[in-house]
Amino acid sequence: MEQVDGPDATALLGLMQKLPLWADFIEEDLDLLMRAGAVRLVRFGSGETIVEEGNYEKTFFVLLRGHGRVVRSGRLVASLDAPGTIFGEMSFVLGKGRTATVVADTPCDCLAVDMGYVDFLPSPEREDFLIRIFRRLAAIVTGRLGSANARKAALLTAIRERREALRAHVAAEQAVLSGLRQELAGLDTADDEEVLRQLLDRQF
Repeated sequence: MEQVDGPDATALLGLMQKLPLWADFIEEDLDLLMRAGAVRLVRFGSGETIVEEGNYEKTFFVLLRGHGRVVRSGRLVASLDAPGTIFGEMSFVLGKGRTATVVADTPCDCLAVDMGYVDFLPSPEREDFLIRIFRRLAAIVTGRLGSANARKAALLTAIRERREALRAHVAAEQAVLSGLRQELAGLDTADDEEVLRQLLDRQF
């Protein structure tokens, strides 16, 4: 991982204001985040691990450019390719180790948000900040779950359709086989075989 030089504070502020994550925050809030170093642009090389399953960290990321993959217990569970996608937030939200590993498949530029910043805020401000950030994260996670559930429903429908098609195909093949067996059973060749045997015997 390397920190990316630029954009300047004004450009970074403009970038943050475009993200739904910060919809409940005013410019002054975002400016404080930047001045505290809690938000920075970082770049990950292709093949580099961005977050690792099991590690506990308070930093989450917003994908700005590039493609990555999400792996849980060694199994691919999702791909990351949409600018603005938030990932790595569950460790901060749940207060435990990361639930998955994210690996950059191409060079990835990300906005890194260090929520350790919140620990240094006075109590009333900290509570207010957490309420707002959790509200935005809840909306984002809800949308993500909705998309995942829709995809799951589509996959289940496809599986059911393929299963029914397979059953219909098997039934058709069984019907063909049954017909062939009946046709075979109807071929009585015993007499012809006996005649042929008698003729062959008489030739010697």
